[in-house]
Amino acid sequence: MTSSLPLRLVLAGAGIAVLAACTPNTDMPARDAAPVPERFSASGDGALPSRWWRHFDDPALAALEREALAGSFSLAGARARLRRARALARLEGAAQRPQLQASSGASTQRSDGQSSERYTGSLTASFEVDLWGRLASQARAAGLEAQASRFDLRAAAMTLSAEVARTYYQLLSQRETIELLRRQRDLNARIADLIEVRFRNGQVTADELLRQRQLTEQTGTTLEQALGERDRLRADLAALLGRPPQALALPEDAPERVAVPSLPDVGVPSAWLRRRPDLRAAFLRVRSADATVAASIAERYPSLDLSASLTSTAVSAARAFEDWVRELAASLTLPLYQGGAISARIERDRAARAVAFNDYAQTVVEAVAEVEQALSAARADRRVLDGLQRQRDIAERVLTQLRSRYFNGAADYLDVLDAQSRLQDIERQLVDARWALVLDRIALIRAVAGGAFGEPTDEGDEQT
Repeated sequence: MTSSLPLRLVLAGAGIAVLAACTPNTDMPARDAAPVPERFSASGDGALPSRWWRHFDDPALAALEREALAGSFSLAGARARLRRARALARLEGAAQRPQLQASSGASTQRSDGQSSERYTGSLTASFEVDLWGRLASQARAAGLEAQASRFDLRAAAMTLSAEVARTYYQLLSQRETIELLRRQRDLNARIADLIEVRFRNGQVTADELLRQRQLTEQTGTTLEQALGERDRLRADLAALLGRPPQALALPEDAPERVAVPSLPDVGVPSAWLRRRPDLRAAFLRVRSADATVAASIAERYPSLDLSASLTSTAVSAARAFEDWVRELAASLTLPLYQGGAISARIERDRAARAVAFNDYAQTVVEAVAEVEQALSAARADRRVLDGLQRQRDIAERVLTQLRSRYFNGAADYLDVLDAQSRLQDIERQLVDARWALVLDRIALIRAVAGGAFGEPTDEGDEQT
């Protein structure tokens, strides 16, 4: 190697660096914005706790949440995806650093009864100069994808915790419905017995007794349906907890009813965008797609690879590493023609960026709708509950008067039967309406990601 080679390498590198300074920035920031309203249609004053389920002050629910977050296979899969994304980010980042390799070897040759030994050793360093930011953009894209996976984990944990609470309270609602249906069935059976006595005394006709028996059987059928729904909900809750349905039992301290606290502060949409994890993940993927486009554009420009090596060859082990040969090299590669492959990759990545942004924008639009739907449902269900309570009071008075007149022979039995069926139907609707307010609150908290988990640990674990 001539003594002027290092100088030529330096001059070549300096010339390319000057050219790089004249090249426009290929990074493409996520400049678009999805439209959001200035405020939501309603909001309260109270702040949600850091573990949102404590909003209901239900120790049994808190125990179920701890079990679900610790044992869920879906969360374990999300944690594994996060580890994989972080490893890929480290892998992309490694390309920006020098690569160093060492090797050694020994060989023996025999010829005409004589043998000779050869020992070799080498140390090689290589480095790609990131003139146009291609490697940095690739590393940034992978890093942003890892951050998005981190928020995917938080979104999965939020979804799981909401599903556990929703299924658990549906199960409690079904338990109350079953108890109500049992009371109604027993009441209908007792009334049928009373009518049967009157029938035997010739005071009523057979059709009146049969209609009452029919109502009793109908209530029993509805009870069996409720029992089947309870078993289905038990299986759903067991699956969320990661255990078989046979091993699931409602906690002993499960409440008969749950009071719904006052409406919490849902925040403003601009802050909500940064708080809701699925929206954060979607936006980070838009930024990752930007960086991927920048890396594709950088492929149009030359690449500079620098390498240096030390090599030693000797005929004896004692002198194996005494004499070294030094070598410095620079390689400049300019893509001249690749059949349109680079342009196609740029167009592909720009289209992928457009897909990512439109997916993000659609997610934002749907998320805003979820918040407003949850707020609207809570208002509507509150009005429904108030109306049903008034209807029940009136229906009880109507049935009491009709029943008294019937047993005195002054009212038709069909009127009594209709009033009785109506009252029992309203009582069942009341149970559903009371629990609907709880489910509405869960839907709202899930939609606004209020009281969401704190920052995950490196392993992505969420503790309660």
